[in-house]
Amino acid sequence: MRNDLETLKDLNVQIRVAENQGDREWLAGVIAPKLAFQRANPERTISNRDEYLDAVKPGAHGETQVESISLYGNRAVVTCIVTLKTDSGDRRFHNIRLWIRNEEGWKLLGWANEPL
Repeated sequence: MRNDLETLKDLNVQIRVAENQGDREWLAGVIAPKLAFQRANPERTISNRDEYLDAVKPGAHGETQVESISLYGNRAVVTCIVTLKTDSGDRRFHNIRLWIRNEEGWKLLGWANEPL
C-alpha cells in the first residue's frame, strides 16, 4: 500500500504531465470542488476551479520537482518548482499547494505560484 508522501509526490508531478497533455478529465478528478489558484502573471489573478480547467490545453512541456511535503492529518502542504520548456528558454515557478483528504482521496484545494 502506498503511503501519503509517495501519493502526494506523484500527484504533484502528474499535475504538470496532465497540463502538458491538456488532460482536463484527470485534473478535474484531483481538484476539490472549490479551488483558489493564484496565477504567476503580473496581476496575480486568482482563478476558481472552472476557470483553471477551462484554461488547460496541451502546451509548454515541463517538469515538477517536489521540494517538501508537510502532512497535518487530512491536510498537506506541498512546495515544488515547476520548470516550463519554451522556445525562448526555461521558465521556473515556485508553487505552494494545499491538499485535503476526503473519502475520495487527496484533493487540491489551494494553489499559489510565482515566477522564480
